[in-house]
Amino acid sequence: MIHRRTPPDWVAPSSPGHNRPLVPRVERLARGVRAAAVQVQSRVDLPFEDLYRPTRVGVGFTLPDDDLARRSAWALLGEWLVAASVRAPCLGQGLAAAHDWFWQGSGREIGTAPDVDVDLEIGDAVELRALLPYLLDPMAAATRRDVLSAQTTAHERRSRKASGVYYTPGDVAYLMVERVLSGHAGTDEDLWIDLAHGSGVFLRAAFCALGGRSEAADRLYGVDLDPIAAETASFVLTAEDLVRNPDAGAPWERWHRFRRNLATGDALLIDTSTTPAQPTLQFHTRTDAIDGHPLGRFEPWGLSAVFPETAGRGFARVIANPPYAPLQRSAATFHVPYLHGVTGRAAGADISPVFVELAANILSDDGALAVVLPLSVVSSTRAPFPELRQQLAAQRGWLEFLSFDRVPDALFGDDIKTRNAIVHLDRSAPSDLTVSPLYRWTSRTRETALPNIPVVSVAGVEGVPGAIPKIGSEWERELLSACGTHGTYLEHWQSRRRQLPLERVTRSVDDVQSDVLALAPTAYNFLGVMRDPFRAVTDGHNSQNGFSIIQFSSERDASAAYALLSSRLAFWLWHVTGDGFHVTSTLHHRLPIPPGDEDRIERLADLGDRLWKAALEGPVVSSNRGRTTVAYPTWPYTELIDQIDAEVGAYIGVAYGARLAAWHEQLVVVDLDSERRNLIRRKK
Repeated sequence: MIHRRTPPDWVAPSSPGHNRPLVPRVERLARGVRAAAVQVQSRVDLPFEDLYRPTRVGVGFTLPDDDLARRSAWALLGEWLVAASVRAPCLGQGLAAAHDWFWQGSGREIGTAPDVDVDLEIGDAVELRALLPYLLDPMAAATRRDVLSAQTTAHERRSRKASGVYYTPGDVAYLMVERVLSGHAGTDEDLWIDLAHGSGVFLRAAFCALGGRSEAADRLYGVDLDPIAAETASFVLTAEDLVRNPDAGAPWERWHRFRRNLATGDALLIDTSTTPAQPTLQFHTRTDAIDGHPLGRFEPWGLSAVFPETAGRGFARVIANPPYAPLQRSAATFHVPYLHGVTGRAAGADISPVFVELAANILSDDGALAVVLPLSVVSSTRAPFPELRQQLAAQRGWLEFLSFDRVPDALFGDDIKTRNAIVHLDRSAPSDLTVSPLYRWTSRTRETALPNIPVVSVAGVEGVPGAIPKIGSEWERELLSACGTHGTYLEHWQSRRRQLPLERVTRSVDDVQSDVLALAPTAYNFLGVMRDPFRAVTDGHNSQNGFSIIQFSSERDASAAYALLSSRLAFWLWHVTGDGFHVTSTLHHRLPIPPGDEDRIERLADLGDRLWKAALEGPVVSSNRGRTTVAYPTWPYTELIDQIDAEVGAYIGVAYGARLAAWHEQLVVVDLDSERRNLIRRKK
């Protein structure tokens, strides 16, 4: 059960919406902030360490000489943006006035801020505060749309893409915090940590979940490898604290209260073992200063060494949106495979699953975690993902996998088209394993779709958790179980299967064309099946993408297989067992065939021949980069598909036809109340 609270006021303005993509709104303001940072950087002279060095020693405070001016500039802009977002009295008087306001009463020598205008149109203070984490990000947005309109940001986009770091929308942060609260409010003693905190999107959501009281700062912890991240996140949290608790202290006091619990370090080098197998940084054994470089630069480190007050407690809530990128090698990264036994050895390809293992290892016995990462954590069959799923499922409590498609609207918004998943583990809940469908929505329905993600238990389903189905209802679970226990599958009809471009098939198996069919390597709203692969070449297909060329023992079996692959069941099985894009051999292992029923096979073959004849009347031709692809969709021919589904339903013992027809329509149209989206329905 998820206990839903009223979303904070910053959620909607910091989230993609109908005709309101997030990144363009941010960039409209952020360009002025970045331009001001460049000007300030060339003229600033602040006692940075006296002002911004954290009050806690040993959190990895790092300030290279060549980064002093940049960090000083962004600190001044952080102060100014905090003042603007809370409508401070100094608003409109420039950077110097905001700097004085921020440090008033500190008794410190604060230097002088340069007189630089910030080209930022301040409208709604709530929206400005909502967008603060993104405005304080020195890198430009990593979207193709923005690069096309502003080539000056191309370098930042490449840098962000290489590091695998993207904006986390406010509604995603709120969704994940709601998930880790798991139906109970938690306590004031709960410790929260974000293992890749960036500019503080998740920490702000956690602060609000803790009631938004100033003392909640002592319960929030974070780690990030970027030295500037701890400073920007502290500004974001300070702004939220000032709005919620206007009389609780000076801005600089609040800023330092948040800053002292944020470590600059490599989370991948956190050692969670009680008896480390390799040298681990322990502060009580060292007499020299620990700061000066990020934690983990030379050796593993422990959270309890950096934050002694957390020792023996663990963290009750762990949240993260880790980088989606390969491991960047350093002097200490050879420790990673030993620190993270399930996922560490594969970190060279992708570090994001390591954060899931790490989150589970630092979680308290009754805690909850939520990590958002690429869909591969749910769909991939390559290491370390099946092993990670097995490890998570073996732990006590409630494990949940939420899956999200990339279109029509993606989890991170229309600007960043990725398929994603959220892994949620709650050790305080009764044992269960639940999943969602590969969820779709439009920008118009996003606000209502995210709080109402359908889930269903798959505990006890054959193959789980090694493979995670993406379903959202009990009838889908029953259908999946019926297919899984059938016993004979499409692979049993096949005599040969190869991966070839269609034009090569024409030359190599011209004498057995009646016994083959072709299956496209990718799919979206229908499977690209061809009963006669050579017809596509005749119609202009010259793409070099490899198709699965499947050969059968007879023409009849090939026609019956074409009917089965055109069924709604085949498309559904592909959709719920794959990654929503690639068509793999998994489908051949899971699609049931009639067990020795010759009459039914004859009927399916006849339906397949009739369906192929109908499909030839409506080829779909598309071109991309000089290559032409031809497809023959079958979903418009509902009467024939209905008959095929009835035959299949009869021999697997589940009359699924009507439900899958409604499921497919919902999947394709997505928003049944949208006039524009319903044009798809009328074309069917």
